[in-house]
Amino acid sequence: MTIRKVAVMGNPVLRKKAAPVTPEMIGTPKLTALIEDMIETQKEYGGIGLAAPQVHESLALIVVGMDSAGDDEMEMDDNHIPRTVLLNPKITDFSTQMETDWEGCLSVPELSGQVKRSVAVTIQAQDSTGKDVQIKAEGWAARVFQHEIDHLYGILYIDRMNDMKSFSFNRELSRRQLEDRETE
Repeated sequence: MTIRKVAVMGNPVLRKKAAPVTPEMIGTPKLTALIEDMIETQKEYGGIGLAAPQVHESLALIVVGMDSAGDDEMEMDDNHIPRTVLLNPKITDFSTQMETDWEGCLSVPELSGQVKRSVAVTIQAQDSTGKDVQIKAEGWAARVFQHEIDHLYGILYIDRMNDMKSFSFNRELSRRQLEDRETE
């Protein structure tokens, strides 16, 4: 397993539509190694999700979530997303209810902005073995999946921002939050 370098904004790989993972690729040592590398890279960089284009591989593959604490069946909720590997994910249904919240990205380091997204989505994909899966995600989990799937279409969260006034350095946001707490 290798920790890969994360592509940052400006790298052309982040702006290309990713190629599908073909049935012939599933289970190969190359794809298995890429998935393992992505999980290790995600852990190293501290991200909640990672798309293959972010590690310079233009393939429709995402890794989201975190390792469970030994639970066999972890539920997705606003506090936890179990480690999930998806090949060729597509959002097949969006809720009409939208919510604006802060997002950051390993490919847009040290910056955050507010993005309006659907609060619930349904995703069709394959797991790492090629088995068809359907995922229904709500709240924060829905936001994470939308963010990572956007990468497969060459879209960064900054492209989804309606108001660039919220685009801020994380250290400035932290400083302002600390000041707000001190004045309460």
